[in-house]
Order: sequence, then C-alpha cells, then structure tokens
Amino acid sequence: MAGLAADWRVRLRSGDAAGAIRGAGVLIDARTVLTCAHVVRDPDAVIWVEFVENTRVEPVAARVADGGWLPDLPDGDREDVAVLRLDSPRPQARPASLSTELTAGLAVTVTGYPERFDDGMVLIGTVRGLSGRRVELDARHRREVVRGGFSGAGVWAVPADGGGPVVVGIVVSWRGDLDKPQAQDNVLAFSYMIPVARMAELSSVVSELAHPDAWDRGFDERARRWLADPSGPPVKISVIAREGGRERTLRHLEHLADRVHRPADASRAELVDRLLGGALAFAPGGYPACREWLLGRGTRPAGGLPVAEPGITLLVDGVDEAPSPARLAALLARLAECGVRLLLVFRDSGGPGWREVREMVLEPALFAYVDDLLVRAKEWEARRAREKGMVDAESLRHAAAATADLMARREEITVMVDPTERLGALRVLADRLRATYAEGQG
Repeated sequence: MAGLAADWRVRLRSGDAAGAIRGAGVLIDARTVLTCAHVVRDPDAVIWVEFVENTRVEPVAARVADGGWLPDLPDGDREDVAVLRLDSPRPQARPASLSTELTAGLAVTVTGYPERFDDGMVLIGTVRGLSGRRVELDARHRREVVRGGFSGAGVWAVPADGGGPVVVGIVVSWRGDLDKPQAQDNVLAFSYMIPVARMAELSSVVSELAHPDAWDRGFDERARRWLADPSGPPVKISVIAREGGRERTLRHLEHLADRVHRPADASRAELVDRLLGGALAFAPGGYPACREWLLGRGTRPAGGLPVAEPGITLLVDGVDEAPSPARLAALLARLAECGVRLLLVFRDSGGPGWREVREMVLEPALFAYVDDLLVRAKEWEARRAREKGMVDAESLRHAAAATADLMARREEITVMVDPTERLGALRVLADRLRATYAEGQG
C-alpha cells in the first residue's frame, strides 16, 4: 500500500460496467467495501465495483450488506455510510488498513473520480478538527477542496511510527461559507470526512477490521515472499488459530498457492488425483504406479517419479485436522521429493502430526535444499575462479575454500542430536548458502 497504486481504492458505478460513476469506496476485506450512503442512493441498488489501480482484479457487483445501510439507525440519528458486500470475494486485492487514530495537523491524501477525471484525481490536505461527528479537512488551496466524485473515497495517512499507510476515514462532503457551487468561489471552503472511529461505532464489521490485530501484516509479508520465490526453502510451516488476524490474512493469501488442500474436507486420494490430473507429470502409462506410490501402497515407479511443474505450491490448511496426520505427512514427503513446494498450516501447535511433519517432511526437504545450494555454490566458485584466470589446480582449490567450511558445517549438522537445534542450524546454513549463490547470480 506504500506504492502509488492501492488495490483498496475502488471506483463505484451504478448497476454495471456501463453505469454512471457514482463515487469511490474503500475495500476493507475480501467481500466488503465502505462508501457513503448518498453514493449508493438506494439501499436496494446494485453497485459496480472497479479496481482501477489494479486491473488484474476483476470488477464485481455489490449490494448493501445486512445492517449496512447506516442512515437507518435505531436512535433516529442519521449518518451517511453504506457497507457493501461484493457478490463474490476478491481476496487477490489487498484491503486497506484501518485506523481510529486521528490528530490535528495530520497530513492526509484522497483519490476521487470527478467528472473528466475518471481515472482519478489526487488531493491532499490536513486534519483540522471536529465538526460535530465529522472531521474537517483543510486543503492547501480552495481548488483542492473535494468535489463530486470524491464521496466515499478513503482518506489515508502515513503513521508517525513509519508503518504503512492507513485509512482514517471516508470523504462525505464539502461546504463553503458563501454557499457558492464551486469551492474557489467561496471565501472559506473545507472538506469533511466520516472518521473510521465513528464508523466503528456504527458497524461491527468496521469495528472488527479497525482493531490493531485485525490483520497479521508480518505474516502477510513473509508468506507472500515465500510464495513468490520458487528458489526459496521448499517447505514453510505456520501455526494459525481459527480466529483472529492471522486467519483473516491467510484467507487473503490462499489464492496465491497453486493448489489448496483441506484435510478435514478432502482425502489424501482426492489430493493425489487432483495433482496427477495436471500438476504432476509422469511417464506414459505410469499413472497407476505413481498414484499407488504417492499413497504409500506401492514401490517407487519404475518409469521414474512424477515431476512437479516448476515452482508449484501446495497449501495444506489444517495438517493437524487430517484423519491421520502421519499418513498425510508421508504423502507430503513424497510430494516434496517430486518438487512440490509446501505451505503447511497447523491449527494448533500442540496438535497431532507435528513430529511426523518435522521428521518426514521439513527436515529431509531442508537437507535436500541445502545440498542443492551447496552444488550451486561450488559451481559458482569454480566459475568465478576460471573467469579470473585462475585455472591451475591450486588456484581452484583456493577458490573453493569459501564453500568448504559450509560443506563441513553441513556434515556437523547431520550428527546433531537435538531436532530443534538441527533445524535451526539448517536454516542458518541455507541462508548463508543463498547469500553466496545470490552473489554469484548478481
């Protein structure tokens, strides 16, 4: 969200892709958009949501969510907020981070879609202070006061702690002291927003997503890096409870995996059939033998192991919820041997299958990964020596010395007794080898 483009900034049209532009909105999770009620106009309306800053995300229709028409409040008070629910989720779009923190003088930015600026107009200002339940925004000049097409747009700021941008409210209106239709024709003119803190009082959805722990941004970044890097470690394990920010974050990440398997809902055989149906290549006529081997009911296929598509990833959601985590671990070990990268989610760190996955999947995969990196590092050292003209045997031995200590370390790790210490040492060695190989690639 720190870049120029943001998935969460959405443009709203009436009805469909050909409808008139109504204003803007803020994506706050995979199925939810915040905007102003006067943008929607009718609680039964269909609104077309466009992700104008990320065209890889398909537009989608939306409607007012149950309890999301906030002009109708029990106390008879009136607001101007609509919570929209998308007809189908868009987890590939990264939602906004919401914040209830506001201070006078805070610098803010907003993008709207006024007439003749369909692709967006960016205005900046500062938080001036409260105006009833709304917050007044001060523009640098009256021409930077919001106008039609900005309603519902997210007002965002960069926190003082240097974190990523956060949405602190949505634009709702502007007002001039002379009631002139153009802001610049008034002596004074200000923009107004509805702060997230107020919307959180009105909507349980906003209240939940505005909580500091609504998302696990650290897990999000780590998982995205792993999923996007096929040269990285072949197995990643995470513990994710069924409720909370990390679970919500996982739901926005799972589309990035090539395959998703939920052991509580599908059998090992169903997983194997899915993978052999397209993700794993095998020798002609080798389907039965490969299937039986993967399921642990046969010997290694005479025609060779099935081979995964390069970089293919499998997310297993709930390893410890499998009917037999040990049998699942054995299957996962064979898939790793075939080249499948594994993102394994446990729902409880004390659940079953932990030891089996460590011994059968994680540790062997890390050893294989380290061995592959060692081969690459040695090849790079030899190439570097040749490129420098050091082609005699003595010089080549000197050039290889940089990896000799890493090879020795690999052997030391093999005889470590404590599994936790062994895994930690393997990860450190893999990081050192990756750095060496990256230097050679650069």
